[in-house]
Amino acid sequence: MSNFGDDSDSENDRIMMDRPPSSYGSMQSDDHEEELNDFDESPLKQSTRVRLHRPDSPETAITERTNTNQSSIYKDGLFLRQPIMHLGDYHVQHSINREPSIMEPSEMQSDIRTEAAMDEELNDRDTEMNERGVQEVQNENAAMEVQVEQAEATTEEEDFDEIVIQCEEPRDPPPLPPEGAGLQFKHKHSSLTLRHVLKQMVGCLSQLHPGEIAYFKRCLSTHYRFRKNYSTIADLNDPLDVIDKMIEVCGLGETLHLTIRSLHNVGKGDLDGYLRKSCRRAVLLHDLKLAYNRRYYNLYEGRCRPGQQRYISDVYVEPVTVIRGTREPINPENEVLKIPYTIEETQIRAADIFRPLPHEQKPIRMVMMTGIPACGLTVAINKFIIDWMEEKSNQDFQFVFPLPAKELHLGKDGNQSFLELLGSFFAEADDIKFIEKPDCLSLFVINALECYKYNLDFKNNEMITSARTKAPLDALLTSLIKGTLLPNARVWITSHVTASHRIPPHLIDRYVELRGFTDEKKEEYFTKRTSEPELGRKVYNHMKRSKALEIICHIPLFSWMVAFIFERGFRDPEYGKHPPGITAFYSQYIIVQMNRSFEKYRGGSSEAQDWKDEDKMFIEMLGKMSYRMIQDGRDWFKVDDLTSVHLTYEDLRTRDELTTEVKRRNEDLRTWVFKFVHITIQEYMAAMYVYVTFRKHGKNVIEPSKMSWFQGTNKDRSMIELFRPAIDRALASPNGHLDMFLRFLIGLLTPGTEDNLRGYQLNHYHPKPKARRMWSNTSTKK
Repeated sequence: MSNFGDDSDSENDRIMMDRPPSSYGSMQSDDHEEELNDFDESPLKQSTRVRLHRPDSPETAITERTNTNQSSIYKDGLFLRQPIMHLGDYHVQHSINREPSIMEPSEMQSDIRTEAAMDEELNDRDTEMNERGVQEVQNENAAMEVQVEQAEATTEEEDFDEIVIQCEEPRDPPPLPPEGAGLQFKHKHSSLTLRHVLKQMVGCLSQLHPGEIAYFKRCLSTHYRFRKNYSTIADLNDPLDVIDKMIEVCGLGETLHLTIRSLHNVGKGDLDGYLRKSCRRAVLLHDLKLAYNRRYYNLYEGRCRPGQQRYISDVYVEPVTVIRGTREPINPENEVLKIPYTIEETQIRAADIFRPLPHEQKPIRMVMMTGIPACGLTVAINKFIIDWMEEKSNQDFQFVFPLPAKELHLGKDGNQSFLELLGSFFAEADDIKFIEKPDCLSLFVINALECYKYNLDFKNNEMITSARTKAPLDALLTSLIKGTLLPNARVWITSHVTASHRIPPHLIDRYVELRGFTDEKKEEYFTKRTSEPELGRKVYNHMKRSKALEIICHIPLFSWMVAFIFERGFRDPEYGKHPPGITAFYSQYIIVQMNRSFEKYRGGSSEAQDWKDEDKMFIEMLGKMSYRMIQDGRDWFKVDDLTSVHLTYEDLRTRDELTTEVKRRNEDLRTWVFKFVHITIQEYMAAMYVYVTFRKHGKNVIEPSKMSWFQGTNKDRSMIELFRPAIDRALASPNGHLDMFLRFLIGLLTPGTEDNLRGYQLNHYHPKPKARRMWSNTSTKK
């Protein structure tokens, strides 16, 4: 029976015959390297090397080994007694000396021992151990346990669940990062540097017996990165060489994770716990990146459907981001109407939203990002996190925690601490007390504030100052936004304009707005999202044939719809016979946006996604209000306009994917001003209302006659009766404000376009319109 670390003659024979090493590994490194002065700290006091001075007597060799590494046999196997850990003052001073072991060839020779001789040696070794230091071993073990418990208790109280290793900070400031690199003005925190993590891993691994080093490497062989490359570490015995090869294969974060896991498997719980605490931030950073890698690398365009996700890097094109000025969030560009406006805003890269401008001295703590629905707020957050993970930008942030406002209320019921709140969303961040330290710069992202169900009462909520204090959820968020809770952290909130007023303006350091795609960005998007660049350019050129379609494609969601339909169409040989016009895209846009609002406010279940009668009535009444607005020549509406068509502000708030708020002077709801996300959406809604009313009820709202009560019962009237007065009205318009309305109205009659309304605004088996052939021949381009 052999023990860990015994060099039997059979082992030596294998070495001399060039056979593979035994399962316990060799006793020392083959390399003779000089002392490494860089590694001046280690978690343990005792030296790491085991020097062999083998005498002629095997019994004496075993006796000498018991002086340095006491061994015992328990039920669970063989464990080596560890030297005393010195963790006082949380700073462990020890240098890792790699001394070459001097062994003459003659020292490698010994007689072949039988099993009886080996048993006799074990008895001699146990007798020697009892004679020399049983009481000393017990005293040392008791002292070690007391010191470890005291260090852990003190660390828990004062060092916020991490062991702090003092490192010399770089004196010279880092160079200013280029534009687009975000907030990156400081050196990386010392506990996250390669030097610190490498030093701690090597220090812990150096305390292992050579046999445990072999077991450590065997544990690594089960990892997928080493299954085929195990030979790269099989012959390495020096801890520094092993860790260096692991970093080369896996990277720093994965190496730290594997080291902690393998130390636990070897049975070194004290080393495992020490390494986990001395590299607490690096462990959390690695775990968060693994979680974010699964969560944010994939992107759903439109609605979330299984199998329809894309890699964000394949489709993402950065929209125009500006520091908000006096301009309204609505794009006023129109094919017919020319609306003058003055731009008073500063353009900025999306990654630089926390970067102060040259004239700004105060750091940017709180950023509010707004934009019209479907402008890409959520995608901007995903891309921000991906760039941070890949260390492309904003490396000043040690951690980034995205908190979806829609799900915040799903956490723990009753009072909870902020640490418990984080733990409910991120299991990796459970009980991270060091987040309260001034040197821990973190970013909290609250996405979709309009979905938050509580009041955010900044006046009456309790002021929380500690992340370990239990309080209601609303009080935790208001304290975080105010800065009384985690004052060194940064906060980024995304919201529709309607909900952005829930945050007091004096708490916001910077307002940022997403404007959508410019013409250059549109071309980049259409060519980037497909694996066939020529097809993307063909789609882009086809889209530009319609000026109205080119304008509305500044909305990223609309660009996705156009690209998706045209790409599929150009692959179909029959596509050229009936290409979709712009009216079909607007019909689909309304349906997609309504479905997105259902998913946001009702949930993702199939029942929540069903269109209810009140949803269909909402679209019809919104179209009725739009038609009145066109008649009045205005593109804005108020709550009183909603009331006139039997709608309420709550109806609009829970279906806010088509409209946005543009002005709020005070808290009086009647003074708030709203607009559609684009004027063409308003014109389409008006045309759809007129068309559906005529097809569904037989009423011509453009030219009501005295016999309308009789005509209302006739649902099979000819479409010419609707189009004739509409054309006359459009031709009589002095400024052409009815041109797009007429285009949408006639476009609804084109082949296949009305089918988009069936099941929503029209019944599935509604009779086909009369005079369709006559008008479809003249309106195929609509």
